[in-house]
Amino acid sequence: MERAFRVDYARRYASQRRLAVASLILIWTVVVVRDWLLLHTLDPSILSHVGYARLAGAVGMALPLWLLWGPRAFDERRAVRLLCVVTLSCWFALLALVNLYPQVQVGKEIFPGFFVALFLIFTLFRLRAITAAWLVGLCVVSYHLIVLFQYIWGTSTPWSHWITRGAMVSMMYFAGIVVCIQFERAARREFVFRRTLRAAKARVEAASRAVNQQNQRMKELVKEKERFFSSAYHDIQQPLAAINLFIRSARIKLEGEHAASHDLDVIEETARDILDMFKDIQDYSELGSYIPHMASVDTQAVLTEVFEQYLEPARARGIEFRISVRRRRPPPIESDRSLFKRALSNLVSNAIKNTSEGGVVVGWVQIGESLRIDVRDTGVGISPMHRDAIFTEYYQINNPGRDRSKGLGLGLSIVHRVAGILPKHSMRFWSVEGRGSRFSLYAPISGMTPAVETVDRKDDACTSILKGKYILLCDDEPAVLEGLRRLFLSAGALVDTAGSMAGFDAILSEDGRAPDVIVTDIRLRDGPTGMEVAERIRQHFAWAGVLPVVFITGELVSPHALRDFTEPFVLLRKSSAPASTLAEVSRFVAAQQPAGFSQAPDP
Repeated sequence: MERAFRVDYARRYASQRRLAVASLILIWTVVVVRDWLLLHTLDPSILSHVGYARLAGAVGMALPLWLLWGPRAFDERRAVRLLCVVTLSCWFALLALVNLYPQVQVGKEIFPGFFVALFLIFTLFRLRAITAAWLVGLCVVSYHLIVLFQYIWGTSTPWSHWITRGAMVSMMYFAGIVVCIQFERAARREFVFRRTLRAAKARVEAASRAVNQQNQRMKELVKEKERFFSSAYHDIQQPLAAINLFIRSARIKLEGEHAASHDLDVIEETARDILDMFKDIQDYSELGSYIPHMASVDTQAVLTEVFEQYLEPARARGIEFRISVRRRRPPPIESDRSLFKRALSNLVSNAIKNTSEGGVVVGWVQIGESLRIDVRDTGVGISPMHRDAIFTEYYQINNPGRDRSKGLGLGLSIVHRVAGILPKHSMRFWSVEGRGSRFSLYAPISGMTPAVETVDRKDDACTSILKGKYILLCDDEPAVLEGLRRLFLSAGALVDTAGSMAGFDAILSEDGRAPDVIVTDIRLRDGPTGMEVAERIRQHFAWAGVLPVVFITGELVSPHALRDFTEPFVLLRKSSAPASTLAEVSRFVAAQQPAGFSQAPDP
């Protein structure tokens, strides 16, 4: 610690010490002119001796200054030695002048020089207290000896002058020592403070690096977990999608067989429950990277769609489900249609699942510049102890056995996240345990008229569009591939299938009809991905324009991940019901392929 202090001390005061020595030499040089003017008038005979003394003092101070201008100034031990040489050169030159000057002029011309030297030594030289004590102590003792010898040798120096001047020099000495001690203590405190501060900063930086490394490891673990979850999600959905697809195909073949139809109902309901669980996970995962597309939304159309979607499930539970009748239509809102519909659907689904008798009512009321849409039910209600936790992922009330028909407990979590994602949207709820609940969605009213949707949303009407259409279908799971083939064949489409790009080589080698739509999985087991397969097929049929592509995936893939793929395309999920998948593909084909589109004749 002491060695470090001395190194720091020398480096901090190197410039100040150089300046102090240079100032002393400058003062010494200026006084030479004063000596010549004074002695030339009083006693020219001693002028040369005084000049030699001044010259010796100047040389004795200039040589250390020249050495201080190098790296020696940053070594405390060497710097102190050079400052001692400067001090002794100046002091002994002043003592020589005391003997050379006329005694009547010593007090007025030479004695102030001692005070200037002491001032510089104790303040600007920044000598440590112990060094200043012995160095200046030596100078003070030598001064008293010189004055004493003058008195003994019988010079004209009065005894009183020795007493008064010696006392003043001694007082300056002791005062200077006190100043040096204070300077050194302040320097040591500052050194310790800066050293402690550097150590603290080093510890903070080390801790910060450790935290950053830990965060990086956590991010890698999260990414690895996401990759594993996405792969597991995809692999589990493949057989479930195949089950749903084959159930639909079996229903068509077994129409009228009531026993078999009942068994299929059970299988289909079970598969639908599992797929609904995966759809909730998928929806919740996608919200983290979803970018809302705000537009004017027809509120009445959304309410009607949700009502039609959940009317049959409500009847199956034996409860009433209706929309509150008003004299006028609700005003349009400024929102993302798909996100808002998803949130409203989750509220209705949650209300139906938690209502065993009574009913569910959807209504609306305009409040200033906002529209409030209410979903009321006569269900179990929510006790105060659960109200802070119902928006937590996987949290469910009155489902200790984890009945799969009630989902995973992500419905309200999704609604809560949607309300946070959409600008100027919010959600509130009111509930009485045992009497029911009211969940309310608030959305800003739009000043623009919603765009009119020209595509009929009835599934039966939409699916007829695929009749006679040519579809290229690609999936690496044989069961899913066969199920999708049967699904599109049931709608009257012409279908060619393959498990990878290699399977299409024979089809593309012939100059045949361009497909009306390409349907492919994104993740294929061997060879190119689904996007690469679609791009290859598009390039082969480039004369037919940019072919529409339907990606049907079982992975947690956001539509944002397909931003580099050329439109038109749409992303569908394997967790969707077969009828819904068929309807979505039909609507997409109808929207992207105008009437009268010319295509190559079927060979």
